[in-house]
Amino acid sequence: MSLVLGLNLSHDRSACLVRDGEIAVAVEEERLDRIKHSEGFLVQGHFERITKTLPMKAVTYCLDAVGAGIDDVDLVVGNRPLGDGSVRRILRELPIRDKSKVRALPLPGHHRAHAAVAYYPSGYDEAAVLVVDQAGARFPDSTIEKHTLFRGTGDRLEPVAACRYPADYSDLSLGLFYDFFTTRLGFVTRYGTPDFGVFGCGGYPEAGKTMGLAPYGRPRPDWGDWLTFDGFDIRSSQKDLEGIWQRLLAEEGADYDPADPLRWQSPFAEDVAYHVQAELERAMLHLAGVAHELTGSDRLCMAGGVMLNSVANERVRAESPFREVFIPPAAGDSGVAIGAALYGSVELLGARRPAVMRTASFGRSYTRDEVLDALRTVGEHTGVELTWREAGPRDVAELLAAHRVVGWFSGGSEIGPRALGNRSMLADPRHPAMRDYLNTVVKHREPFRPYAPSALVEHAGGWFDLTGESPFMLLVPQVNAARRESVPSITHVDGTARLQTVSAADNPAYHAVISAFHELTGVPIVLNTSYNDAGEPIVETPLHALCTFVRTELDHLYLDGLLVTKSGRELSASHPARTPLTGDNAR
Repeated sequence: MSLVLGLNLSHDRSACLVRDGEIAVAVEEERLDRIKHSEGFLVQGHFERITKTLPMKAVTYCLDAVGAGIDDVDLVVGNRPLGDGSVRRILRELPIRDKSKVRALPLPGHHRAHAAVAYYPSGYDEAAVLVVDQAGARFPDSTIEKHTLFRGTGDRLEPVAACRYPADYSDLSLGLFYDFFTTRLGFVTRYGTPDFGVFGCGGYPEAGKTMGLAPYGRPRPDWGDWLTFDGFDIRSSQKDLEGIWQRLLAEEGADYDPADPLRWQSPFAEDVAYHVQAELERAMLHLAGVAHELTGSDRLCMAGGVMLNSVANERVRAESPFREVFIPPAAGDSGVAIGAALYGSVELLGARRPAVMRTASFGRSYTRDEVLDALRTVGEHTGVELTWREAGPRDVAELLAAHRVVGWFSGGSEIGPRALGNRSMLADPRHPAMRDYLNTVVKHREPFRPYAPSALVEHAGGWFDLTGESPFMLLVPQVNAARRESVPSITHVDGTARLQTVSAADNPAYHAVISAFHELTGVPIVLNTSYNDAGEPIVETPLHALCTFVRTELDHLYLDGLLVTKSGRELSASHPARTPLTGDNAR
């Protein structure tokens, strides 16, 4: 038996164990230390600054899940080049006796790890592999990985083309380009170290909010192109973007107050979000076109943080020359641990490639005794009286059909930023007030932010303009026009939805609850959002799920076969269950 431990050592720290070529377990440190993004070997102005130790909670979690000790591991692979501070830290701090087992991916190390998690589990015998993110590995000449094209053939990945940018921001990656405008729109959350951030923003740019705001804006062809294309390279600079921003503010930003924390509430901000999103989509289509020309492949694998932009992914899937596209669920940095472990397994140990990735659920499951212990702990320490009973998918579906909001905790957790039916909050997509209720009362989010549908794969084609599947919620097709009034709470303002398709083979429990909801309502879809409140990571353990349950306005919690309810709780005046549906939606 071979056992390879992969580590991601930057933000979104994570660990993964690959056993005999297959991904056995993977988890993000933030799920365990409860610190959003769980920054580790961070970059301040693109100078390395070690702020924390290794993701040891994630390492311990992975080893415990397979019943192994650290000395049972055959290889430890980190995502930074050997000799820099992070790998020296592994050699010094990881309690493994045989230090020769510690390896690092060769340059381009960070992008190679992204490429590995995109290509090796894709099931493709050959493919173009495109990596686009904010910042990759740093080279000795103080340049940084910008975007990279690999070609995967059999069990090997070979670089085809690569671009770098300098640490002085005189050129920017696509991720930094998007982050520049995200920070100007005020979409920054200050987790962890308060002085970290690109462009002096003091926190983490929340690019998903820019993507969500973009459909509210107008096309502005008069604003011109903000990116310059040169073959495989795409250029912008902080100086040029700052000039564009100041000109736009002076000419059209009369309704925009840069000091207002709610400054996104203006037509100007909406138009900026629209334009920067359009520029990103234009750039991704360009890179996909060049990747096709350089490789001649009909298949494309993509990874890197920019691939969490599901709208751009949809444009590439629908409009690029590629016949097939695969994007792993942990396309951002949390997936680097999986890529590092797969590199060690396939390329260093010669193991076979893993099976096709059909799930993101690589976390451990919890026993009934652990669930009951968590219930007793919460009851003793919170003063909230909880009741529970045995329940199944039909019970949950009936609550959803009655417009209740249910926490859904089932099996092992998913890795990556998307809740895919194991650590989710579920609701009725038919109720027109559900989105606003969830944003305002339950999750405390901006009111413009959309919610995603989870649809039975066998019925998805009748509701969405999609050919094939979207198992990881990384594509944004149109909701069929005739269906939009039936599912208003998952239909965004532009008629799209960030879709997850669910199959019985890949997630039988989640498929069962959606199937039961379909039988009750005629709608083969539930509203799905991540099981967390604003500012906190997605829950991992039964105790995490219960703590979030008792301090939020969730109505019920399905906890691996037990339905948990807060005793004596009354519905608020704004609760959707107080407003019955009418017309066709009332079935």
